[in-house]
Amino acid sequence: MSIEEVMEIEQQQGNSAAALISSAMQNPQKLAKLLQLMDPKNRFLIIRNLSENDLEKLIPYLEQDDLLWGLRYFRVDKIIEMLNKLPTEELLSVVLQNFTLKDIFSLMPTQEMNKFLENDEVERKDVMKYFESLDPTELERILVEQFGVQMKEKNQEEQLQFLEAMKDDDFTKMLQRMKRTDKIDLMVGLCKEKPKLMEEINPENITRPMRTMEKHDILKSMEVLDPEFLIPMVEELPPDLLQVVATQIDPIVFAQVLIDEFPDVLSKIAL
Repeated sequence: MSIEEVMEIEQQQGNSAAALISSAMQNPQKLAKLLQLMDPKNRFLIIRNLSENDLEKLIPYLEQDDLLWGLRYFRVDKIIEMLNKLPTEELLSVVLQNFTLKDIFSLMPTQEMNKFLENDEVERKDVMKYFESLDPTELERILVEQFGVQMKEKNQEEQLQFLEAMKDDDFTKMLQRMKRTDKIDLMVGLCKEKPKLMEEINPENITRPMRTMEKHDILKSMEVLDPEFLIPMVEELPPDLLQVVATQIDPIVFAQVLIDEFPDVLSKIAL
């Protein structure tokens, strides 16, 4: 039977609760008042009787603040593990709240930096554009470190021509041999020019600086994420904690969800 049919039978049998709930079925404010949903204890009493599948249906109705509140039940390493699953753009929006690209690359293992520099997505023309943008004394210093003092005899144009004439493999090896600080500056310059290159970097390297942060600061930086990215994270909580988080739902919204999604729950309450 539908909930309306159940209510009608219960009303005929003198069930006053059924009559009251039936009259509130089209009015979430009235239903919230009738079931005293303003009290979180009453919301929890209803929510703890939902199945695990039904509980997951409830999570999308939570506000962003409620979802972030729920993430505090996770340890820092788990939060970072979940962040690593985000699309690169969203991940960077979180990390760059507190750190710069230079901070990210400064903690990146040298082997990973070298792997990035030999990636096919890192185009030689973009690297040359970076070298062209350097102060002539900086470019000369890098080339002298790589190829010796004879580079001082060349002017900037000749130095750039020398780089252009190098074979691709030799050019890549030269980049990998550069001092770590110069590689960091190069990677920053490349990724600022072409942000899509950040997709070629392991997410674990992007979130590495965040391991120095306290949990509440990490959650604060996650305020830039839309709920669609927070919901799957919250849903990884065990059912008992998920019930607690779901209890944060707005009372009127909860009343409307009960009407729309869980009429069977209302019929049980009426009975």
